[in-house]
Amino acid sequence: MQLNDSLIRYDRDVLLKMRGLYKERSQNVNLLNKRLMRFTMFVVVCGLLAAMALQTGSTAIAAPQTEGIAIQTSVGYQGTVNQNEWYPVRFKLINQTGEDVKGELVLTAVSSMSNTSVDYVASAELPMNTEVELTIPVPGDSLSKNTSKIRFFNNSIKDGKTIPIIGNDYIETRVSSSYTIGVISRDPDTLNFMPSLNQRGYDITVIPIVEDELPREGILLETLNTIVINDMATSNWKPEQVNAIKDWVIQGGTLVLSGGAGYSKTSQAFQEIAPVTAGGTTELTSTTALTSYSGTALENADSITVSTGQLNEAQSLLEENGTELAASRKVGLGTVIYVAFDPSLAPLATWAGSASLWSKLLQGSLSPLTQGMVNVSDNMFWEYSNLIDQFPSVKAPEFLLLLVMFVIYMIIVAPVLYIILAKSDRREWAWWLIPSVSIVTGVIIFYFGAADKREMNAHTIEIVELTGQGDAVKSGATGIFVPNGGNMKLAYDEERHMIPYPSDNQTSMGGNLALNNNTQLQIAEGSSSVLWRSVPYWSTRKTLLDKQTIRNEAGQLELAYSNTNGRVEVKVTNKTASDLTSVSLIMNGSVQRIGDLKIGESGTVALPSTANSQLGYYPYGDMVFPVTSGYNGTDIEYSRERELVNMYMNRNNSGLAMGSPLIVGFSIDHDPHYKVNGDKVKADNLTMWVQQLGEVTLAGNRIQVPVGIIQPIITDNGLQRMDHYGNGMIGVGSGELQFEYTVPNAKGVKYDKLEISYNSQYASANGVWSIWNEVSQQWEDATMLASDVAEYMVNEQSIRMKLTVTSDMETALPQIALEGVTISK
Repeated sequence: MQLNDSLIRYDRDVLLKMRGLYKERSQNVNLLNKRLMRFTMFVVVCGLLAAMALQTGSTAIAAPQTEGIAIQTSVGYQGTVNQNEWYPVRFKLINQTGEDVKGELVLTAVSSMSNTSVDYVASAELPMNTEVELTIPVPGDSLSKNTSKIRFFNNSIKDGKTIPIIGNDYIETRVSSSYTIGVISRDPDTLNFMPSLNQRGYDITVIPIVEDELPREGILLETLNTIVINDMATSNWKPEQVNAIKDWVIQGGTLVLSGGAGYSKTSQAFQEIAPVTAGGTTELTSTTALTSYSGTALENADSITVSTGQLNEAQSLLEENGTELAASRKVGLGTVIYVAFDPSLAPLATWAGSASLWSKLLQGSLSPLTQGMVNVSDNMFWEYSNLIDQFPSVKAPEFLLLLVMFVIYMIIVAPVLYIILAKSDRREWAWWLIPSVSIVTGVIIFYFGAADKREMNAHTIEIVELTGQGDAVKSGATGIFVPNGGNMKLAYDEERHMIPYPSDNQTSMGGNLALNNNTQLQIAEGSSSVLWRSVPYWSTRKTLLDKQTIRNEAGQLELAYSNTNGRVEVKVTNKTASDLTSVSLIMNGSVQRIGDLKIGESGTVALPSTANSQLGYYPYGDMVFPVTSGYNGTDIEYSRERELVNMYMNRNNSGLAMGSPLIVGFSIDHDPHYKVNGDKVKADNLTMWVQQLGEVTLAGNRIQVPVGIIQPIITDNGLQRMDHYGNGMIGVGSGELQFEYTVPNAKGVKYDKLEISYNSQYASANGVWSIWNEVSQQWEDATMLASDVAEYMVNEQSIRMKLTVTSDMETALPQIALEGVTISK
């Protein structure tokens, strides 16, 4: 028992010791774990503190960045640009590197048209701590931090060594689809009443512009539809700025010169194109003309100071007791308007009729039917791309030639070679002789098949829009066929604004910014170039050639009208610098052939006696060059001309608006227009020459205003809705819509014939057309016109119509044609 008790006590003691040891060990483990946790937390906290310190340190390093090129930018006009229309990006650069720098400023931007990143390059010399201003022209796009990048390369972009940028290294743009009026005036609020017209279906934006913002190139004013210069001295403006505005007008812009007593100083720099030669001033005590022209009474106007002068190749728009208040002059494809008063001064600045008055003054370019939708440029970017691919000098090999070579090869390899080897008892030679013959034959077939692909070829297609005054606007596209690949530089000895087309190795997927320097565009004074890098062999590179003004060198198609047996005929004399082929009159959905006209030769054609009111796509190209027996032989020869006519006549609107009557002709030459890698290349050039017949055609003392010339002006919109589907097409809800047609030269012509053409495609019982009879002071059915046109002349200057809608419908406003005789003075 004692032994057992001793064993029990021993075991108990052992257990107690073991428990103690376990407890002690557990305490040690817990202590160790706590220490490990504390150490881990210490390490984590230290890491976080270190990271924060590093981040704070990096911020501290980046924030005081002072070595580099400090840049400030301004974009377009008040930050506004129009889609695909060129605008200036202005840079102010200060060199803060501590030494003089010479290099290239590069703006990389993603083009929404091609989904391609293009480098716009400008050379720059930057002395230390001296502000230098540069301008880079860019076609309009919505750009941001993700789609644009500014870099400065020491020496050149080719070296790839950049200098840090201080400031934003990107640009931001605001794309507008509005009709934009740029105002250069001592009062920046001039014409701020114009957006009130937006309630009638217009979409107008007015932007104040300062003289320093004016570019030296007319194409950079494309964001602006109208420029108003009011009471501003222009005599000290830079000549290149004045020339830019003149070029912009020739390209189709509308320039307004006004200022009342300040008109003489406003028109000083533009005397060459001003509608009125400045004289003195007078006080206008009667406002009857302003009231009738606008439709709104001008009250509490004791006197208004207006300028006086002599008309200069201009048409009177508005006069009061012999004083010209407004006049219009056609300059190139655009218009210059004279306004005798200052619209920024009372009582005109606050007059309720000012907006209506100006809507009529700007009727040639301002139309509500082209607004309310995304602005689409008429540069025909993708249409030209398809045409340029049709290289005349790069042809597919003749099928018959390849077939004959293949038959000869089969004869040589099979019977001939077999017989020779059999007779010479050298059949074992077949294993190397047949492959050798195959290789030699393949080389021969390749040599003859690639005959047109062994040298570089250039293909240019252009449209020259003649103004009838010796000036012209040229645009188009060009392509280069590259046989060997490598880097290709296309260089003009003149300023051409180019928009490169995408290629397989340079497209930015999804419009992402790519800084690979594959496409570089540089436009400098007197020269321009585009550089493509890493071009594969047997490939093409293409670029659009945007608008270029040709002054006093393009010539014209001289037009003379006569009345023969009751029909109006036009005699067309070629006074351009090129022989023209297939000259034709395109008018009212029809084509009248004139023939080939060499320089100095003439041809005559009768104008269509009826108007075609059917809107839609017209295959004018097939009318000018009829397809006689399928697209073969002669038909293939004119495939480019057909496509060129069709795309020009139906551009933008799928033929939804009847175009102005015009003459077209063609010329082909092979003169190199530019150099590629410093050398002239073989060239194929096709040019289409275009000239409008003009607003009014004369036949003796007979006047004719063709369909499509006069655009309507909406004067009152009482519709529940008016949606714009395209150029000319609208969807309307119930209500009334009033609109007017301002008659050209109403005071110099007695009109005796009025025709109204409706779009029969969209005829609907839901709409009724009415015309205002000024004599009876009542609305009449517009389909039942009186014989006396004078009854419909409102204030002897316009024709007023109304659309009454009972329920939703789609339609287009009517088109009118007029005839009359000149009034002898």
